[in-house]
Amino acid sequence: MVETAILTAGYLVGSISFARVLARLFLRGEHLQGTSLDIGGGEAFTSSNVSATTLRMIAPKLGPWAAILDIAKAAIPVLILRIWFPDDIYAVLWAGAVTVGHIFPVFHRFKGGRGTSVILGSVLVLDPFAFPVTLVIGYAIGLYLFKDVLLAHHAGWIVLLPFWFAATGQWDLAAYGLLANVARWSVSGPEVKEWWGFRKAGVLQTEAFHDEIEKSHIGAIHGWLRKRGWIHYPYMDAA
Repeated sequence: MVETAILTAGYLVGSISFARVLARLFLRGEHLQGTSLDIGGGEAFTSSNVSATTLRMIAPKLGPWAAILDIAKAAIPVLILRIWFPDDIYAVLWAGAVTVGHIFPVFHRFKGGRGTSVILGSVLVLDPFAFPVTLVIGYAIGLYLFKDVLLAHHAGWIVLLPFWFAATGQWDLAAYGLLANVARWSVSGPEVKEWWGFRKAGVLQTEAFHDEIEKSHIGAIHGWLRKRGWIHYPYMDAA
C-alpha cells in the first residue's frame, strides 16, 4: 500500500514539467516543442525533449530555475523518505517513479525531458559520492578517449551509475540506475542516430562546433579544458 502510494505520487510529481510551467508563466504565447542546438555551419542538433535546457535556449535566466525545480522534485522527497524511513526502499522507489514521470509525463502526452536533473537530484541524496566520481570518469572517457563533448555530457556519468552502485554493493541503487538508463535511452533513438551521423562526418571535432557548444552549459567543462590546453585537437596545431 505504502509502496503503491509512493510510486503513484512520485510519478505524478515527476510529470510536472517546470520548464513548461515557467514558460507559461513568464513567456506568454511560447509553447516549448523541443530542443535545437546550433552546432555551426548551418547544422543543428535537435531533440524532441522538453526540459530545462529547452527553456534555457529561449530564456537563459529561466532555464536554471527550471533545472533547480526539477532537481528539487526528486531530491527533497528522497531526502525526507531517507530520513523518515532509513531502513526501507521508499526513497529509491520515489527516485525511480519521479524519473519515469519526468521522461514520460502523463500531463504532456508522455513527452518530457531526458531525466538529467531528476537523476542528479536523486543521486545527490542517495549516494552523494556517486555523482562526482561518475562525472569525472564519464568526462574523462568522453573527452579523452572518444573526443566527444556531447557523449561526455549526455551519456558519461549517467551510463556509469549502475556500474558504480553495483561495485559498491548498493543493489537497490544499481536497479534504479539501470531503470533510469533504460527510460532515458528508450526515448533517445532519434537523437542518438543524429549524433552518430554528425560524429561519422567529423562535425563534433571541429573548431566551429566547439566554439558553438562552449557557449552553452553543455560545453562548459570542455571549454575550460580547451582554453588551458588540457584537451587537444588537430586544428589547434594550425593556430
